[in-house]
Amino acid sequence: MSEAGAGPFDLVPARGGPAIIAHGAGNSAAGVRDVVSAGADYLEVDLWLRDGQFEVRHERRMRWLPILFEKWYLRRLPRGNYGLAELMRESAGQGAGLFLDLKDGGAAAAALLRRILTISPHPERIVASSQQWRALRAINEMTPEVEAFYSIDVHAKLDLFLSVADRDTRPRGVSCRHSLLTERIVKELHERGLLVVAWTVDDLERARELVAWGVDGLTTHRVDEMRREFVL
Repeated sequence: MSEAGAGPFDLVPARGGPAIIAHGAGNSAAGVRDVVSAGADYLEVDLWLRDGQFEVRHERRMRWLPILFEKWYLRRLPRGNYGLAELMRESAGQGAGLFLDLKDGGAAAAALLRRILTISPHPERIVASSQQWRALRAINEMTPEVEAFYSIDVHAKLDLFLSVADRDTRPRGVSCRHSLLTERIVKELHERGLLVVAWTVDDLERARELVAWGVDGLTTHRVDEMRREFVL
């Protein structure tokens, strides 16, 4: 992976409009092909490191129990061994890339990603985002073919990133909660040679505003509608 601004990189080469990233589409085997058919450029997948393997899920897991939880619900951890390797095999050759959200694991997660990439068929385009600097550094060292994005969900992290980005240019861009972005922030990030992905954007008017500001990717549940609106 080259440093930000050191060489050309587009989320979707040789095409106008923002990359359309299907939110959570890689978190289960069901529907991968349908989402790709709807026009997704990337399938987003949430990865948690547990017992030396990736668990593919958005929810957090209760310690010691096979129970997943979000703010409003609980569910049992699904049976079976669906994980990143299985997703890569399912999505290889489908025409969409993978947008990996590494929730934890640091350098160990990057090392596991390296092993999986070595042994599994996989899409040509893979991006990894994380809130952990040590994970981004390890991705840079171990998987140079994977572009790294810093994940930002609150103002404090955005401010911190802007304060250190000039001194640590390993991330190719940011994957940022859309409500934190302004036209000035998008311009500032672009001036530093960084790409900007906004998440999660399901409101079309907000998406139009973000695209007018020049964001490079939209993470959304409304893949077909966003593609019809913005892809040239």
